[in-house]
Amino acid sequence: MKKIIKFLLCIAAMLIAVYLIYDYYKDKAPVSKDQDLITNNEGAEKIKRLSSEYNNNEIVMFFEIPEVISIPIVQTENNEFYLSHDIYKNESDNGTPFLDFRNKSLGDRKLIIYGDSSFNPAFPLSNLYKYKDNSFYNDHSTINIYTEHGKRNYKVLSVFFEKEDLSYLDLSGFPGSEYLDHLLSLKSKSIYDTGVEVSNESKVLVIETCATEKGCDSDSEHLVVVAKEEKPSLSK
Repeated sequence: MKKIIKFLLCIAAMLIAVYLIYDYYKDKAPVSKDQDLITNNEGAEKIKRLSSEYNNNEIVMFFEIPEVISIPIVQTENNEFYLSHDIYKNESDNGTPFLDFRNKSLGDRKLIIYGDSSFNPAFPLSNLYKYKDNSFYNDHSTINIYTEHGKRNYKVLSVFFEKEDLSYLDLSGFPGSEYLDHLLSLKSKSIYDTGVEVSNESKVLVIETCATEKGCDSDSEHLVVVAKEEKPSLSK
């Protein structure tokens, strides 16, 4: 009997040891590739509410420059549809700001948003022109986006006008150091120095809109705002 009791105690001790080892390591599993997205419900709830409000399941994010711009962003299978349709998918000369269809994941290291403006307050991205003034940048250097994964914060890296060199729209693989060279090129175009530094690991948001009074066409100059994602705090 004593041998049986001793055997059972050994089994119990082994099971306790296995549980303690599991309990210690369960929260130390490798993070997923999308772990850089802040995992909270705020973004998911916002996207769900907007999709219901506008009856549009192509809303993929909510774009915000605090006290300046607050708009939903859509994405579909091409970059043409939302140039001439509103968020309800009705025909509209104003269009709707949208995410490049080539962005296959919101975790991409470079996201591109397009939107019309033409100096008209009716266009959601018209207030981007205020970034021409360094003083406006100083007060509004932060851009937030909300996705189903949570909230992400960006710091404006570069503001520039461009008509001919459209390399800022490049979404290629950028092997080796080419990606950093690309980011440094975007930074060098800025009409003023933001002081924001980049690395080969930086993730950026590129927002393109028209820089002409009559709206966009193939020969229009564009205003481009590039923002760098800030790393989430460890507390989150």
